[in-house]
Amino acid sequence: MSAKFKPAPINLTIERTEKPVDTYNVVGFLEGTDKKEEVIVITAHYDHIGVSADGKINNGANDDGSGTVGILAVAEALSKAKNAGVGPKRSVIILHVTGEEKGLLGSRFYSDHPTVPVENIIANINVDMIGRIDDDYVKKGEKNYVYVIGGSIISSAMDSLLTVANTKSTKMNLDMKYNDLNDRNQFYRRSDHWNFGRLGIPFSFFFNGTHPDYHRPGDDISKIVFDEYARRAQLVYAYTIEVANMNKRPVVDNQEFINKTKANPR
Repeated sequence: MSAKFKPAPINLTIERTEKPVDTYNVVGFLEGTDKKEEVIVITAHYDHIGVSADGKINNGANDDGSGTVGILAVAEALSKAKNAGVGPKRSVIILHVTGEEKGLLGSRFYSDHPTVPVENIIANINVDMIGRIDDDYVKKGEKNYVYVIGGSIISSAMDSLLTVANTKSTKMNLDMKYNDLNDRNQFYRRSDHWNFGRLGIPFSFFFNGTHPDYHRPGDDISKIVFDEYARRAQLVYAYTIEVANMNKRPVVDNQEFINKTKANPR
């Protein structure tokens, strides 16, 4: 049986138009007291995916409006503490990064071009989606939780400090469900904390879990659970104070994480 078609070359030309867009990280700085040369960077991304292909607006109330506003509240609390004479020993940078949804671009740029010497950055605390309750906890009828990624899989000191901060403040369930370097979701490197972790800077990432309208128009302010949202922001503040005032800077001491970062060079 003879072939119906004969092989023939096909030439394709693909055209793509790129339009550069100017966008900016927003950096705030609160100077510490007797360890002010060392710095904690608190991050949240203020960009979102914008308008869908069908023209619908994606407000991104939780992703990451919740983190953006949450770290502003932390900054305000830190400023009030400093004005009252009980500010943190180490300095704190409040960093609103851009371009997270396009590939962690803003945090990548900042970590490559920091406003302080990178060796002076002792830790990153990242806040990305802390305003809602995921389906697992809705089914349980529970709200008093936050997922934490980082800590024990990177730095035992950071893990211990978080436990202390939580005991002193909100007493939330610190859920470590996703705190696994082999978790299929790979959340440990899917938000802005990764660009600090890849440089050997220990981090903790606060997260409420996913929801059905993640990256959809339904991520609206009406679905923010404000009581739990506020408690999570309070925990971030309490944790920042513990890290800022600890005697020695935390170190990355999990060999598996060190191996992971070596496998993903700068």
